[in-house]
Amino acid sequence: MADLLIISVPLLALHGMRQYRQQTDVPLTSIVVTLVVSTILLLSTLSIAHVAEAMTATLCGVIYLFAANYLRHIRPTPRITRQILMGLFGIHGLLMLLMANTALQIADTSETLFTLLLMAHLMMTTMTTLLFPVLAFSHNERRLLKIAHLDELTELFNRRAFFEQGALLLAQNKQLEKPSCILMIDLDHFKSINDQFGHAAGDACLRHVAEIIRRTMRERDVAARIGGEEFAIALADVDRQQAEMISQRLVERIAAQSFHFDGRNIELTVSLGGILSARSTRSLDDLLNDADAALYAAKASGRNQFKFA
Repeated sequence: MADLLIISVPLLALHGMRQYRQQTDVPLTSIVVTLVVSTILLLSTLSIAHVAEAMTATLCGVIYLFAANYLRHIRPTPRITRQILMGLFGIHGLLMLLMANTALQIADTSETLFTLLLMAHLMMTTMTTLLFPVLAFSHNERRLLKIAHLDELTELFNRRAFFEQGALLLAQNKQLEKPSCILMIDLDHFKSINDQFGHAAGDACLRHVAEIIRRTMRERDVAARIGGEEFAIALADVDRQQAEMISQRLVERIAAQSFHFDGRNIELTVSLGGILSARSTRSLDDLLNDADAALYAAKASGRNQFKFA
């Protein structure tokens, strides 16, 4: 019974990691199967104590090493915390395998070495117990931040995050006396796409456009879906020529890349409006209003183009 309890420790840790990764209840099937197999193996070696000890240590070692590898796939988590836990689980596994080898040796020194290994294992268990909640907390915290700041459909920033990050970008550029630019983008005839092809197709179009925006923007730029079929981008440190070049590139790329949904071709174009603030002295709300006015001018001029205020 004691051996089964020892084996259950890494099993439960691995089970917890699976639940954190999948964010849902995971069946206990693998734990039950492992414990049943372990029981059969231990019963077969019950009369030989050192073999039973070696068997228990080997099973634990394998589980710990598997858990160390499994940690690599848990995202998003802080890299340092994850790597420390991977190291701890890896050392756990190696210690247990060394204990298994020691248990099979019949010598006076093996008992002392076995005791030292057991003490090291207990220390590692304590360190893991302290760090594991940190991993779990940070994982859940990042998921909540993602939900709060990202648009679920496109995985760009949402409206709230755009106003936070966009205002921060404007403040930084104002301090550095550098220009900023706000772009407003709207899918042309989006209601007709929903009516003709269905809302699933409309959602797919939004994801497609969002991906083109993501590939076109630079590292410091801030892009968001701010509502319906409308997107906004805050460009950092650009002059008018650069801003117009980026705008033209976006409009042309979206129109040029054919989009298919359920075997049907959907023609996608966007209208874009922009406003440049030479020294980023204006508020984000004011810039968005002017960019929106330029957007409507682009629509009034025939769509599939950009205009600057």
